[in-house]
Amino acid sequence: MNQEYLQKLLGKQEELKQSQTLLLQIQLELKQKFMALEIKKVSKIHRAWMIFKEEGIRSFLKKLTNKIKQSFNLSKYGAINDLEKIIKYTALDTPEKIKFNFPDSPYPQVSIIIPVYNKFLYTFNALKSLQNQSSNLVSFEVIVVDDNSTDETKEYLSYSSNIQLIVNEQNLGFIRSCNRGAATAKGEFLCFLNNDTQVLPGWLENLVAVITQDHEVGAVGSKLIYANGRLQEAGGIIWQDASGWNYGRLEHPDQPEYNYVRQVDYCSGASLLVRSEIFNKLGGFSEEFLPAYYEDTDLCFAIRELGYKVIYQPKSQLIHYEGITSGTSLESGIKSYQKANRYKFLLKWQDQLQHYLTPEAENAELAARILQGNKTILIIDSYVPLHDQESGSYRLFNIIQILINLGYFVIFLPDNGFAQEPYTSELQNLGVEVLYATHQQPNLEDQLIKRLKLIDIAWICRPELCSKYINIIRRKSKINIIYDTVDLHFLRIKREQELIPQSDRNSSLPSWEELRDMELNMARIANSTVVVTDVEKKILEDFCISNVFVVPNIHHQYQGKLPDFEQRNGLLFIGGYRHPPNVDAVIWMCREIMPLIWQKQPNIKITLLGSNPPTKIKNLARDERIEVPGYIQDVEPYFLKSRVFVAPLRYGAGMKGKIGHSLSYGLPTVTTSIGAEGMGLTHDSDVLIADEVKDFVQFVLMVYNNYELWSLLSRNSLNLINQYSPQAMKSVLRQLLEFMDSHN
Repeated sequence: MNQEYLQKLLGKQEELKQSQTLLLQIQLELKQKFMALEIKKVSKIHRAWMIFKEEGIRSFLKKLTNKIKQSFNLSKYGAINDLEKIIKYTALDTPEKIKFNFPDSPYPQVSIIIPVYNKFLYTFNALKSLQNQSSNLVSFEVIVVDDNSTDETKEYLSYSSNIQLIVNEQNLGFIRSCNRGAATAKGEFLCFLNNDTQVLPGWLENLVAVITQDHEVGAVGSKLIYANGRLQEAGGIIWQDASGWNYGRLEHPDQPEYNYVRQVDYCSGASLLVRSEIFNKLGGFSEEFLPAYYEDTDLCFAIRELGYKVIYQPKSQLIHYEGITSGTSLESGIKSYQKANRYKFLLKWQDQLQHYLTPEAENAELAARILQGNKTILIIDSYVPLHDQESGSYRLFNIIQILINLGYFVIFLPDNGFAQEPYTSELQNLGVEVLYATHQQPNLEDQLIKRLKLIDIAWICRPELCSKYINIIRRKSKINIIYDTVDLHFLRIKREQELIPQSDRNSSLPSWEELRDMELNMARIANSTVVVTDVEKKILEDFCISNVFVVPNIHHQYQGKLPDFEQRNGLLFIGGYRHPPNVDAVIWMCREIMPLIWQKQPNIKITLLGSNPPTKIKNLARDERIEVPGYIQDVEPYFLKSRVFVAPLRYGAGMKGKIGHSLSYGLPTVTTSIGAEGMGLTHDSDVLIADEVKDFVQFVLMVYNNYELWSLLSRNSLNLINQYSPQAMKSVLRQLLEFMDSHN
């Protein structure tokens, strides 16, 4: 009934016509095993119903509309993937004498080098797009090398004093023109840009971001798009015979496989950012390949020989009117050198090329990813990690970063199919291939099946998702499966059902016994099972589950100076309110514990941080001593100004990220036995633990007013949290993955 009601709501809204993808995801879920269906379907409908009930129809429809829109357009985050929007940038303006308003920097970060030969219509529009899309984030100079043009190029460009114009007395060709421009450049980085291009928003900034954030990157290139909005190239592939492959050619630019940062064989010199030091060390583009073609591929291979990486950055986009400068025929004109230079390249790099794949279309997907990592690991969770909103997402986000550091290529499949921002772009910038539903590829299962041959390990979070995807993944029997419980769901639900009266519980949820049977079944099927605490490991081992590994939450200790006891005041809680234990904890705290605290100290305030607070939580702020800010992206100031952290959890399972969060800031914590579970915390030394109202009140007031106790707990918190550092967890994950390899 609830599902029918939601679909009626969808039908009433004109702006939700693009909901086909969402509906398809729901249809796919209905095909899964009954148990997985019940948990997944009920939880989604229940969550949607609670939003509708607590926040009203307008808020519900706004959130649902935004969710749908997010999956179709990433333009806000620097990548325009909508064909109509891309095509708007392709119109060519008639050239005119104008003074281009480029920055005049004596020490530019980037030198943009544009070699030109006639075709001033395109040169003019390339410069105009560069002017329109430039920002103050990157300082640059513009160097145009006129290769003895016979049209109006020199006359028009001489009018702009802030363009450094170099005019060749004779036609030198593309390679020598580029090298001549580089010889006069002042920038730390050289950016070679074809004149038959128009850059899109964020083009240069996204290139510079990649090369400045990783000192091992020697060159980075862009996504090239045809004037009709289709892809020309998403990084280049070189085959064993030295022939090339424009990965993604004529495909839609929004497809997941073309939208993550990755290492490539080469990037086109039509838009290529290179470290000046490396370019000069190599002597520029090699004149072996005069007048043009394969010089950019040769440069990229030489950069890699020096130990640097060549990177494709999809968020750097530009329109490329291919063939305007050099033509399209391989039999005549400049482009005819492409054939001859291929054999020169083959002879020069034959030792390296013998290890490359053969030129077959079925090898393209592997060839595009082959430099990403030694092995590929697929991670499946409900949605992309909302790492600043939930402790479980924060844990998974850190796990992904550690896996990349260990040399793995990560493919992430969010079961809801949405490329939620900014989280999707953050993963893509790390080199993670995030799968999501598009108009061209609405079915996530099809996307997964297409990639099965690339995957070595599947890390599946939550029992319902393991049940849903495990049979698909088992189609390739060599894929090892890690089942990540996140927390033992049946344990959490069991505790909830024992604590909360039946009249106040969601009666449509499965019983804890049903959940237990499902979780145990998934643990038996998987090659390894991951839990977050030793407590949960022992529970599974008591059910004769073997190969259980503990991968707890991961925390970064605060490295700054901590404010003193006297500089702090107030109590703090944090938690995502779509997680029922957090709602229960806050209600218990504010209705039963705080009134007794206020009897002693009426001016103590409490702040309730966390995303998606329902109305009953927001209403608590009617008392001016209770603050409910909702989602705050940067919560650090709250942890630095509060005096005591409280986590009055009455039920739940797993390791509580909020406890680790407070410990990482040296913030003394008062919690319950449930809150402290699985972290090895000692009462009166690391934290204070109380399960009864009167004890909780007593301990809060004790640490709030006792400098010596507060200081002891703060010091011990910082010492204890080190065991959950990324470095410590890297060792844990390495052991798990070595076990998986040994049992392959």
